[in-house]
Amino acid sequence: MNDAMDLRVTQERTAEGTRRTVHLNNLRNSERENLLIFFDMIGERDAPEPFVLDGFVFGIIFYAMGLAQGVRVHGRMSTDALRNLNEFQEAWTLWKGKIYTKVDIVPDEIVDCMANGEREAIAAFSGGVDSMFTVIRHATGRLGLASYPLKKAVLLVHGFDVPLAEPEQLEALKERTRPFVRELNLEVRTIRTNLKELCLQDWEDSFMSQLAACLHNYSHEFSCGLVGSSESYDSLVLPWGSNPATDHLLSGAALRIVHDGAGYSRTRKVEEIAKNPTATSVVKVCWEGRETFKNCGLCEKCMRTLLNFLAVGVVNPPCFSEPLDILRIREIPLHNDAQCAELVSIVAYVKAKGIEAEWINELEIRVKAYRHSGELRKDASLWNMVKRGEWMQIARNVKKRLF
Repeated sequence: MNDAMDLRVTQERTAEGTRRTVHLNNLRNSERENLLIFFDMIGERDAPEPFVLDGFVFGIIFYAMGLAQGVRVHGRMSTDALRNLNEFQEAWTLWKGKIYTKVDIVPDEIVDCMANGEREAIAAFSGGVDSMFTVIRHATGRLGLASYPLKKAVLLVHGFDVPLAEPEQLEALKERTRPFVRELNLEVRTIRTNLKELCLQDWEDSFMSQLAACLHNYSHEFSCGLVGSSESYDSLVLPWGSNPATDHLLSGAALRIVHDGAGYSRTRKVEEIAKNPTATSVVKVCWEGRETFKNCGLCEKCMRTLLNFLAVGVVNPPCFSEPLDILRIREIPLHNDAQCAELVSIVAYVKAKGIEAEWINELEIRVKAYRHSGELRKDASLWNMVKRGEWMQIARNVKKRLF
């Protein structure tokens, strides 16, 4: 492994809590000799040094695969993590073999097991639909014996949805969601990291592995990290950064990552959230607006969530400043198949309920338009016509397909 990158972790106490820093050296094709990735555990002044470095490797695995460079880990890793990383890489190199290469992970020491019995769970929390649904059903024990012991805390990441340079937005988000968290007798833990803002990895592929890295920092206190699912089992879009096929492979012996809620579509999750007035008032899904602690009501995710609420009979949810303008449905920006799949699931939900409304027709038109644009891109001849501006010829081709 002479060509491997070196990964080391240091820890220091700070005025705010504890900082753990990942040092990456010997990077291939990099202008930087040393990369520093920090994780600030706010308020955690007595955190022990990490016994295993599983989570930190999960956090940079897409970077390593993208460079096709192995990782020499200067510290311990668990056997579970190494086995899971092997399977995780096999999945992603099958999905995106032109981008990622399976690499070797070699730690200084391997340990077999660690946990001393089952400890409590911690849930990733952004204030959004997926995380709020997960928190509600486990903190209230709604699943009975199948519930995870979410009794103490949720984890909010500063540096993902909320930029590092805007700490006031983070405090505003905490203030917004505080009534909900207090209602469930939970506390908010905060971790601050520059992992996303370094832009080392494609966010759509790696956001779950980066979130898992944050959760693993709390493995000394919790044995499970709950993460809300994205797509439901009947509408999976692969590859996607979070999915039930590979999320659990971001587990190690010290902490298990649990992909939660894939048995529910996003609309069904909103249906459950709508039963809780506090949750309905504070849910926050927007990440594109200028004020990241509010819902702008105009971006793709805001408009999609307003449609989720419409589908369950909530016309003007208090988490938004105004209801959805139906005339804007055809303008919903769709950038990938996962976003389109969410709209398709809303249509399926309302049709199963026998609901008829003008907004549903508008939504179906938007889905069809996205799908036709995808077909155009896949057809090289049509796409070349588009680039040349041969609109009459395009119209004739499309007419043949439709009729």
